[in-house]
Amino acid sequence: MSLARTLPFRETIDALPPIWQRDVLPEINEEIAANPSRLFVLDDDPTGPQTVHDVALITDWSKEALLSEFGASERATFILTNSRSVTQSEAVKINAEVGRNILLASLDLGKPISVISRSDSTLRGHFPSEVEALAGALGPDTGYDGLIFIPFFIEGGRYTLGNVQYAREGQSLVPVAETPFAKDTAFGYKSSNLTEWMEEKYEGRVKAEDISTISIEDIRLGGPSKVQQLLEELRRGEICIVNAADMRDLDVVALAVLRTERLGKRFLFRTSASFVRSRIAQGEQRMLTREEIASSDEGGALILVGSHVEGSTLQLEKLLDLPGMNGIELDVLRVIDGTSGLIRSIINQVEEHLLRSEDVTIYTSRELVTGESPEEYLRIGAAVTDVMSAVVAGISVKPRYLVSKGGMTSSNVAKNGLNIKRALVPGQIFPGVLVLQMGSEAKYPGTRFILFPGNVGDPDAIVDVVRKMYPSDAGV
Repeated sequence: MSLARTLPFRETIDALPPIWQRDVLPEINEEIAANPSRLFVLDDDPTGPQTVHDVALITDWSKEALLSEFGASERATFILTNSRSVTQSEAVKINAEVGRNILLASLDLGKPISVISRSDSTLRGHFPSEVEALAGALGPDTGYDGLIFIPFFIEGGRYTLGNVQYAREGQSLVPVAETPFAKDTAFGYKSSNLTEWMEEKYEGRVKAEDISTISIEDIRLGGPSKVQQLLEELRRGEICIVNAADMRDLDVVALAVLRTERLGKRFLFRTSASFVRSRIAQGEQRMLTREEIASSDEGGALILVGSHVEGSTLQLEKLLDLPGMNGIELDVLRVIDGTSGLIRSIINQVEEHLLRSEDVTIYTSRELVTGESPEEYLRIGAAVTDVMSAVVAGISVKPRYLVSKGGMTSSNVAKNGLNIKRALVPGQIFPGVLVLQMGSEAKYPGTRFILFPGNVGDPDAIVDVVRKMYPSDAGV
């Protein structure tokens, strides 16, 4: 196994070839118009739309629900599978079901589809099992000409250079296998080099030397034509890793992909959130204002923090130090022992604060309870988020706005606590932090719900959101 080393951020980025100078977003738009297909993004937690705006998110993947998406005006539909929070066997079942229903809906209408499996830029998730299940359901007869793997995520500071995945920490680029993300109880790994990571995850069924790559040099010196050539050369079922260090790199790749698909190639994608933005030809978007998120200055905010990664804990500490912030700890060990009386007790406390227009944070105890296996760890997490969802479903006082930190927490709360079936994504409040607008069926129709990924933001990130959302007369 090759050893990747920590690199200086600025010097490393500056030493790369200049980005492709031509803005290719207009050309991507031309390709989309000339060869329209319905883009479905299977999202293994609910934070996938964190880079885009004016897209849909659905929690129902029945054939009937998917059929209606073909007539939607949004350029993409995110399907919230939440598969990262379930066991591998459950994730496989979900992906097979979603893929089968997408295919059936497409065949019924005679309309083409494109599919992206969106997952984590720090390489956590049920890979390759759920992608293989998805591919099998979508193309059991013809298969795919390649699996395109793109983990670059600019909003979270994740870079892919020399086939190595890095996480930016301050002014350094740290190989992801040396970060806490690689120690994840359910999804841990040893390799930062993505060809070796592939061999590790495929348990030797795929060898590192057999994986194709598209380098920074290919993208920046050769442009769309060079990338298209490399894509056309992919053999049936081959894996291709894409390097990237700027959104323009992904724009070039997206254009090449669309041109190659127009010639008859079929690709399946496993990507982080950034590639979706390039694939639907969206550029930089201004952040949403407080007035666009909260419809009133009355009432308190409800903030939920479930994520246990180190960055989330630092953010929680800063949040609880805010003047006027009220904290309610959800003891994970208490949940494991039984929730009798616990949910009603928390609901009563939350309602008391909200009635006084006070902000309140419900957070899980910080001691990580892993259980005796990855499967048990995931079941414990599900039990905890079930309590969070039950609290949200049970409160009778409407919060001024809601924030949820962590993918598992956000997904459960969105689907079960708030009864969201279909939501729109008007944009973000800060880079990488998305806002959902709830549909008419939800508990709070039309209200905005702020979803904060577990692995995004500096220690002040949640505090910055809360301060931005202070009432206009708060004097801050």
